[in-house]
Amino acid sequence: MIGQLIPFCVLMGAFLGFLAIGVPVFFAMGLASFAFIASGSGGVPYNVLASTLVQGIDSFAFLAIPFFFLAGDLMNTGGITRRLLALAGALVGHIRGGLSHVAVVASMVFSGVSGSAVADASAIGSAIIPAMKEEGYPAEYAAAVVAASATMGPVIPPSIAFVVYALVTETSIGRLFLAGAIPGLLMGLWLLATASWIAHRRAFPYTSRASLRRILATLRDAVFALVMPVIILGGIVGGVVTPTEAGVVAVVYAAAVGMFVYRELRVRDLWRIVRESSINSGLILLMIAASGTFSWLVANMAIGDALVQFFTSLTDSRLVMLIVINVFFFVWGLALEPPVALVTMVPLLVPLANAYQIDLIHLGVIVVLNLMIGQLTPPSGVVTFLTAQLANAPLAAVFREAVPFAIALIVVLMLVTFVPAIAMWLPGVLMGGG
Repeated sequence: MIGQLIPFCVLMGAFLGFLAIGVPVFFAMGLASFAFIASGSGGVPYNVLASTLVQGIDSFAFLAIPFFFLAGDLMNTGGITRRLLALAGALVGHIRGGLSHVAVVASMVFSGVSGSAVADASAIGSAIIPAMKEEGYPAEYAAAVVAASATMGPVIPPSIAFVVYALVTETSIGRLFLAGAIPGLLMGLWLLATASWIAHRRAFPYTSRASLRRILATLRDAVFALVMPVIILGGIVGGVVTPTEAGVVAVVYAAAVGMFVYRELRVRDLWRIVRESSINSGLILLMIAASGTFSWLVANMAIGDALVQFFTSLTDSRLVMLIVINVFFFVWGLALEPPVALVTMVPLLVPLANAYQIDLIHLGVIVVLNLMIGQLTPPSGVVTFLTAQLANAPLAAVFREAVPFAIALIVVLMLVTFVPAIAMWLPGVLMGGG
């Protein structure tokens, strides 16, 4: 066991060392892998570096990532996001602390297209945070509630994180999407309850109840936006399209609605949108490519088998192992961004999950939920960093305001962990066993 761990510690230490001095993630993984091979520690030939870099990204399904990024950006520019906010405002704006509820509900709907926490935070935050500040909400609270709401993006289908997890573990993307639906809705309900509790304690403002006429008008205006998630998920579950093809459908639909229905998307906007979404998705794809070599080296060390031997010698309890996995990914979620944690850490735990008969679909929801909580909390807290900048609020204050929301998300995580049916029921009903 110790003999197997030493090479792994050398590789991981090099990776974390490069990250600590500010090297970009994909370069850090590549340089750590190269340094390990060059040291001769594992007797690995240099040609493995080139072949595994290519193999790391050699999958048609990875094309879903840039398409879902592009669809989210098209929605934001094409007026779809603004209409979702208007509908959410009409439905829940009259509740005390109404705009914080609007942020949560809008994020729940927007999550059905973007699949990215950062995209959700940027799209919803840029519109709702200034409005909340104008109505007297503290800037740090506005940033915190938007950041917490954005964590639903990679859980409610479709999800870029689930696409990466599925390809790393060779599981069904469609089943993972369905498995995230009910946990994602639970996240929204717990966040709404938390926002309501805070609003009553602090006497936050609210608006008058919207008339039925206004609700119907905003619903009619947003109907094209609401249909989009149905088309994407329905097409995948019905076997009409693959997840990659669903991404293409989402892009075409968002562009058509933005240009010809809402008429807020202009041809001159397209180059900027494509450029920005290509950069964002390209960063993730570069990380995945670099992780090909990294993951191959870890697999070659047989760390997964060593972990199985170690833990099975300590306990045969599936419950204990679920707790260990939660702690493991909660810690890594605090330190690493989700794509990095998924491609570097998940392969280690697949043999362990199989040994304890933990369903890999259930495991995927647990892992992604943990990583989303890490997006909200320090030291990583990428989404919180973004919303703090949008609100021009002190980062430490935003983290403090996010604590009740993080606790709410941990409650959902515990429910999903110890009641697997929350995640597994819907895939079983709509896609059958296995």
